[in-house]
Amino acid sequence: MGDIQGTEKKTKKSGALNNATGVNKLDGKPKIDSFHNRDGLSLKTYAWVVKNPVGIIILVHGLNTHVRLEYLRHNVIIQSNDKAILKDAENYYIYKDSWIEHFNKTGFSVYGLDLQGHGQSDGWKNLRTNVKKFDDIVYDVIQYISRIHDMLCLLKKKNTNFSIHDNITNTKIPPFYIMGLSMGGNIVLRVLEILGKSKENKNKLNIRGCISLAGMISIDELATKTSYKYFYIPFSKLFANLFPSLRLTPSLYFKKHPYVNDIFSYDKYRSHRPITCKLGYELLNAIENLNSDMNHLPKNIPLLFVHSRHDSACFFGGAQTFYNKIDSQNKELHILDDMDHVLTMEPGNEKVLSKVSEWITSLSNKAQ
Repeated sequence: MGDIQGTEKKTKKSGALNNATGVNKLDGKPKIDSFHNRDGLSLKTYAWVVKNPVGIIILVHGLNTHVRLEYLRHNVIIQSNDKAILKDAENYYIYKDSWIEHFNKTGFSVYGLDLQGHGQSDGWKNLRTNVKKFDDIVYDVIQYISRIHDMLCLLKKKNTNFSIHDNITNTKIPPFYIMGLSMGGNIVLRVLEILGKSKENKNKLNIRGCISLAGMISIDELATKTSYKYFYIPFSKLFANLFPSLRLTPSLYFKKHPYVNDIFSYDKYRSHRPITCKLGYELLNAIENLNSDMNHLPKNIPLLFVHSRHDSACFFGGAQTFYNKIDSQNKELHILDDMDHVLTMEPGNEKVLSKVSEWITSLSNKAQ
């Protein structure tokens, strides 16, 4: 393949100068911040902001990754479909030619956070890839969206003596679009379900579109594997209750494009241990809850599902069934035939990006 994902050119455009190392960071100079969730965990956030944005895109990552790993490019040389060679682990994330750069170039500000237990964020009970309840992660994302919304409202409203939310109709802010990959695809849909249950909140965050990429909607395909069918899934609740911090579930290995596994393995902020039994059980609950509450998805928010027929992690058939059951005409399913699961990294990701970008831009043009 010989595709060089990263570049070591040290120009001002590449990123902020790291005073400690004297190296120009290549991750696009995001505004890095953090906030505390309702359990007191500190969650790291990133913002790639443009002037006068036509829209706001909020990115949610998948299991055992983080936002920069999934939506930026990487400082590796893809030698072949089977192997990627590391160039610089300390300057690993590349903004140039990434999904985030593309969104910025088309006029969108991009925000993302490392979910609890992932990336550079705190984890429940100070453990990586661990959680008390899966919906806690969803509420973290809702809190983050609310923070961005309120910040933009304050920037627009010089008079802060009034309630921000009560005056939303008088405060013109760009439309919000939420997008998630894999577990993140479940989370963004779950965000809409929870907001849909709350009549008070569902229209206040200005969400105008939702994209689920290879969403964790069904794991029926994974469940056919012997170890999952006869051990991990049947005993998940027992282990979650008796040994919640035990780590048994093996990490996924992607066979269609093995170099993707190398990209994951080189990342220093990714946990290289299995997830906890508690998180494993909560992932099963997340899928069940998403399907049980699908009637709460707001009908006025457009939905885009992008999924490969050959997804080895999140079953395409389950996602298609979920899509067909959604009681809304404001939806689209874009089916891929030549990709696997990690749609932002695999060959063909540019076509997926183009589809997503066109879809969001079309909605943004209608909103103006």
